[in-house]
Amino acid sequence: MKKLYFMIVLVSLSVFLTGGCPTPTPKVAEEKVAEEKVAEEKVAEEKVAEEKVAEEKVAEEKVAEEKVAEEKVAEEKAAEEQKAADKKVAEQKAAEEQNAAEEQNAAVVALEQKQELAKEKDEIAVEQDADKSVESPKPVTIISAPEEETDTVINEMELIYFDYDKSAITPAVAKIIQNNYEWILENPDVQVQLEGHCDERGTNEYNLALGERRAKAVFDHLVGLGANPSQFTMVSFGEERPAVSGSNEVAWAKNRRVDFTRL
Repeated sequence: MKKLYFMIVLVSLSVFLTGGCPTPTPKVAEEKVAEEKVAEEKVAEEKVAEEKVAEEKVAEEKVAEEKVAEEKVAEEKAAEEQKAADKKVAEQKAAEEQNAAEEQNAAVVALEQKQELAKEKDEIAVEQDADKSVESPKPVTIISAPEEETDTVINEMELIYFDYDKSAITPAVAKIIQNNYEWILENPDVQVQLEGHCDERGTNEYNLALGERRAKAVFDHLVGLGANPSQFTMVSFGEERPAVSGSNEVAWAKNRRVDFTRL
């Protein structure tokens, strides 16, 4: 009985071993290879797609960066143009303000000259009224812008120079007049003409009056020192006889003067 059972077990085991583990057929193997190939291709396609997406992203970022750079350049250019425009406006405003200030100063100077001329006329009128009651050794002649004369500068005497629009005798000028006075005392027979001059600024009428004031100031100082009034005549050339040509401070300073000439 045991032997029979044992044989049955062996037969069943033999059947199981020969039929329970079937060998795969060639068709199944091909399908498996095909599936693996499809899987590999799918992975490759996904990788290509990912790379393409990455490249597109890089390209978009580059475009964005270029756009930002262009906008920055445009902003800088606009800022420079605005700065240039602001500078131009500021320069124009400064020029307008300077012109306005110069015009205002010119108007003030013209008004002062007009007032000074009126004052001088009043003073001359008062002096003329006073001279009528005072007997002088010889009348002093005041000439305004005469014709060109053949006078000779007295080289032994220094010229008298004045500040702009002034006829006052300063201490430095008084010292020069004192030196000239000493020569005049030594030469009592010489007739001296005091010629008043101005620079080119101002009207002709005003400069003639200013030149006359300068000559008169020198004359008064000489007489105050003791000079004989009859030894002098006075003339004003205004701006008509400049010693130095030019429209600058150096030339103007040389032209604001009183010359001593021999008649």
